[in-house]
Amino acid sequence: MPPDAAGRNALRIAADEHVADRRLVPPLPIDELRAHARQIAVRNALPVSYTDFLTVLVSNAIWRDTVARIPFERRVILLPQCLRDRATCPASIDALGVLCEQCGRCPIGALQAEAEALGYVVLVAEGATVVTRLIESGKVDGVIGVSCLAVLERAFPHLSAEAVPGLAIPLLQDGCHGTSVDTDWIAEAIRLRSGETWMGRADLDRLADDVRGWFSPEALDARMGVPEAAVDRIARTWMLRGGKRWRPFLLAAVWRALRAPESVVPGGVRDLALAVECFHKASLIHDDIEDDDAMRYGVDTVHVEHGTPVAINVGDAMIGDGYRLIARCGAPAEDVRAMIEVAADGHRTLCHGQGGELAWMRDPTPLSTHAVLDIFLRKTAPAFEIALRLGAIAAAGRDPGVESALRDYSAALGIAYQIRDDLDDLHAPPPSAAVAQPRMSILSALAIETAAGCRRTAVEQAWLRPAQNAAGFDLREFIRTADIPARALQMMEHHKNAAVRSLEPLQNVHLKTLLRRIVGRIVPRT
Repeated sequence: MPPDAAGRNALRIAADEHVADRRLVPPLPIDELRAHARQIAVRNALPVSYTDFLTVLVSNAIWRDTVARIPFERRVILLPQCLRDRATCPASIDALGVLCEQCGRCPIGALQAEAEALGYVVLVAEGATVVTRLIESGKVDGVIGVSCLAVLERAFPHLSAEAVPGLAIPLLQDGCHGTSVDTDWIAEAIRLRSGETWMGRADLDRLADDVRGWFSPEALDARMGVPEAAVDRIARTWMLRGGKRWRPFLLAAVWRALRAPESVVPGGVRDLALAVECFHKASLIHDDIEDDDAMRYGVDTVHVEHGTPVAINVGDAMIGDGYRLIARCGAPAEDVRAMIEVAADGHRTLCHGQGGELAWMRDPTPLSTHAVLDIFLRKTAPAFEIALRLGAIAAAGRDPGVESALRDYSAALGIAYQIRDDLDDLHAPPPSAAVAQPRMSILSALAIETAAGCRRTAVEQAWLRPAQNAAGFDLREFIRTADIPARALQMMEHHKNAAVRSLEPLQNVHLKTLLRRIVGRIVPRT
């Protein structure tokens, strides 16, 4: 970075102008931040060595307005221990960091005193772990971090995963002791304040708890009526069983992001959330019939418990319930029409995906990973897309730009979700060889691509004709020993990153931040 304050300030101005000209909205992934940093460097004929510093400045520029709105008492500032002289510093150290005595031998004491007087949480420590815990606890909403460029770079993934609003101020030189910093820059960041109201950071855990509460027997009776016919009683029992409620959660979260992070979700939006869960549960009933699965959520599937004809009818009734809930949600007529169109299109796409898998199961042949991912795209992504787009339409009407981004986001997230599901299935008990059927699996497709010669023949036999696997070839063991889970995990992370990149066109910081945070929750790495 430039050694003088004037040079650093000139680059800060260049980064601010670049962000303003392009209307960049946070959060941005690190590769996009670096791309913008390189553009600034080229335009200003700066050395390549300035790229990391410019990356920090671009990130600061896109987050500055958001941080300025956060009240001081909802911020944390992280100061590095290396600003002190270890030989003469009288401070003690506990689990959270240095307990500054404000002796005046280094700038830490004065910076801490000013920040604490304004209401900040102040930590003199290294790393992002403690900051992440504070964010997750709901005690703070934004962070100002002071450290060397290397530490700031290592901390970025942790803060980026939760889309934490923050400003970073690099030390003037690297090192673990005897470092220095532009204290005027830190003081400016500490005092940064906007007159605009901070809408708050969405509490996703509390929202998830609220959404789960919408599926109690009493809550469902209140919104959908007491079931009287046999088909409705079976459907209601199925609605109450298991599941993570991701789709209704996504709908409610998007609605809140476009309204206000802590808005009370009205009854009409709750009806939409119930609708997307009706669609999802119906698809599971039909999917279990088509795959001849006997268990789900640790109990008999609907067709095993009640017979296939009844199960088909229950699934159909739940689809009808979903559309009925959309129709009565209370949104303007043109928005209801749009929601029905979105849901119908999603159903058709899902059926095309399931149809492709069923056709393959009747005459299974080796599939490429690309072909498997295409099925995943059509089977899993539509349910996410319906939930996200219905939430957006309910909150703000139709917006082609928002809906396009949500469509791309759902596609990438759906594929990543299904890969995660296949990885989890690797640890589940295998089906009996007598009833085993070929299953669409990214792990099996990767195994085909990995195996060669007679080993490939054995993999094909075990995957495509498991009931005839006379040689007893252990496909699961081959998948484990051939390092295929690691390749699948890499593929999953690629699609998670694609989901993050798809958010680039969004101009609403609350929506963009929400969707960035959700990626790691729905598709965890482990």
